[in-house]
Amino acid sequence: MQVEKNISKKGAPKKLKDFIPMLLTFFVALFVLSIYQNLSLYLSGVIDSVFNKSFFHLLLNHTGYVAITALILSFLFNYLENKKAGLGYRVTRIILLLLIGIEALLIQYYIQNYEILGTGILGIFKSDTVIYSLLPVIGLLLICFAICYYVQKFTAKTYTIISRMYPVTLILFSLFLATLYADKKPINENKTHHLISSLKNYVLENNTYEGTAEYPLLKDYTKEDVLSTYFNIKEEKPNILFLVVEGLGSNFIGDKPDYKGFTPYLQELTKKGLFWENHLSNSGESFAAIPNILGSLPFGQEGFTNLDTYTNRNTLYSILKKNGYATSFNYGGNSALNYIDKFLDEERVDRIIDKKVFNETYSLQEKDAAGISLGYPDAELFKKFNTSFFSTKKPRLDFFVTLSTKNPYAIPNAEKYLQTVEKQLENKNRYTKRVRKIISNNKELFASLLYTDGAVKSFIENYKTKPEYKNTIFIITGTHNSTDVPQTTNLQKYKVPLILISPLLKTTKKIKSLTSHADITPSLISFLDANYSLKVPAKNAWLGDNLVHKNTFKIGKEIPLFKRRNAIVDYISGSNFISKGKVYKLYKDLDLLEEEDSSNKDAIKERFRYFKSVNKYVTATNKIIPEDLSLYVTKTKEFSKQDLIWVESVFNDKDFDNAYETARELAFNKEWDRSLLLCNYILSKIPRHADTEILVGRVYAWKKEYKNSIQALEEVIRKYPTYEDGYAALLDVYYWSNNNDRVPEIQEIIQENNISSKEIAVKLLRANTILSKNKEVAEINF
Repeated sequence: MQVEKNISKKGAPKKLKDFIPMLLTFFVALFVLSIYQNLSLYLSGVIDSVFNKSFFHLLLNHTGYVAITALILSFLFNYLENKKAGLGYRVTRIILLLLIGIEALLIQYYIQNYEILGTGILGIFKSDTVIYSLLPVIGLLLICFAICYYVQKFTAKTYTIISRMYPVTLILFSLFLATLYADKKPINENKTHHLISSLKNYVLENNTYEGTAEYPLLKDYTKEDVLSTYFNIKEEKPNILFLVVEGLGSNFIGDKPDYKGFTPYLQELTKKGLFWENHLSNSGESFAAIPNILGSLPFGQEGFTNLDTYTNRNTLYSILKKNGYATSFNYGGNSALNYIDKFLDEERVDRIIDKKVFNETYSLQEKDAAGISLGYPDAELFKKFNTSFFSTKKPRLDFFVTLSTKNPYAIPNAEKYLQTVEKQLENKNRYTKRVRKIISNNKELFASLLYTDGAVKSFIENYKTKPEYKNTIFIITGTHNSTDVPQTTNLQKYKVPLILISPLLKTTKKIKSLTSHADITPSLISFLDANYSLKVPAKNAWLGDNLVHKNTFKIGKEIPLFKRRNAIVDYISGSNFISKGKVYKLYKDLDLLEEEDSSNKDAIKERFRYFKSVNKYVTATNKIIPEDLSLYVTKTKEFSKQDLIWVESVFNDKDFDNAYETARELAFNKEWDRSLLLCNYILSKIPRHADTEILVGRVYAWKKEYKNSIQALEEVIRKYPTYEDGYAALLDVYYWSNNNDRVPEIQEIIQENNISSKEIAVKLLRANTILSKNKEVAEINF
């Protein structure tokens, strides 16, 4: 029979005629995955047709990928078959199935995040912007493997001509070489090949700093005031209030937004102040935007707040605090994520509002499919700020990061906003067919934009009733462009609006200067220093310079872009943009055209390489600025080798709640020194772990070190004014140490924060009873 001629006999070593059908099946699987990718993108409105030019480019790139895979596996196949009959066949089949699975996973990532995954995979599980669903992949793989089974049976029966090809390796290698020159864009690239190439380049890339300067970013502070011309300057220092909106990109706001109508209030603000049309976030991740905006800081490998050890720097927080400003940070989520709370503590921020300080009078955002709530919706955050707001003679720096426009977009009264989205779509002349389809497939995102826009409007209109308003500068921007809508270029992910409004402004203007978040702190410091003579360190190491220059592009201006952890792959130098190794020329509206001047490309690539080496060096070795220039220095808690060995023996993972339970158990067993050691270790990693801070206070009390106990617990009350456990512990220590005379002051704070607990009430009664008796005794003696 023909089948017997075309396949090797049972027990005999497999030959080329057994190897080739597997490769043909592998290619068919990639073909099916290609259809799935383009069909998904078509149904979501991202592309106009399934079978387009990019689809055939994708098949061509798959062909090259199959060719190089075959070339590599053919040697393994033959080697293993010579060792043991059938071994090479089985191993090759397993490898090809794994490669199909990997390609399916990467395609699903691309479909959901609209970007191809490269070195960012090294930090993907820590990212706060990654969206991923395994369910479609499982179904897709079942279909693929079923097709592969029947295709391989068919090719084994019909295989005749291919078996006579000789030498097949030469043909495969030629196919691979041909694809090296094929057009490659994320949509038409084999995702596994791109991932492997990216990781290879990352490993081989020479990012070792070879300069002679110990502090390569350090430069003299120069007062370049570009903002005063737009302001009426008053005698008192202005308040600064930041509103950083999650995922607010230029797709939604500005002169020509793709998705107009979903941020009407913010859109109106672009006409009432200064509006930067060509502004960029330096980061594709929300958490990394905070140190960019506040400190114009380098990234490190995983974002500045994720650095393992304290790094000397100066930020807007530290400089303005040293110049008499009261500071706050306001966020409805968990500030412990990505160690933002640690960064804020190191900056000595006066008041931190985050998920920990809300009480039961505020409504949490609904839980997602995994049963997790991200925190408190934006309107609740603004309500919390207004409820705890107090006027002060000091100027203010208040920084807000919103939450509700973050996936899964679980906003209050969602149905109301979804109906508004539907009404927007009823106007068929408002959007193109493509945009309508994208909106229809992402209604929750657009509903959340409407909700947050309304929350911001209510907040600013309410703020206008405060005396502080007349002397406040509002700065509004986005963390990055939303990852749930497709971007037309690699640069668009970073493009965000920057709006500055204030009753102090004497003019409105649209500013075309290409700028980034890293320019905000240098510009504000220069503006304030020029008009109010700030005390500013003589040198700085900011990545940015100023927010206004003559033309759109500024010669010599460099804007590094941190896509995500371990993925600094984009960079701007003057009017050139480098992305994933390709250099583009930037034109009006930040359109891209591939650069043709090879000498210019080489120079830009070298500048980018140099920045990456400096970024790595200064963050790994604490060489941003010298310690004597740092306004606040946090000494990292030192642990002896013996102490660390003990800590690792009782706690060797990242579950700090579990470590707290261990420390608590040690304390109950009167192993107080061990308990304090573990507590100090926890707080060196998570400085705002409230329960651990309270335990420290209690342990000191049990050791009868009441002064240390009271100091620790009063700090807890300051940091977490709505957390009942802190008051309970402090009231106990006041009682044990005969300091009940300090209770009335704490009682006022309890009443201000609406603490209504039976336990607290009993302890207050105990203290007040003692105070009354002491008063009676004092009166009798008098």
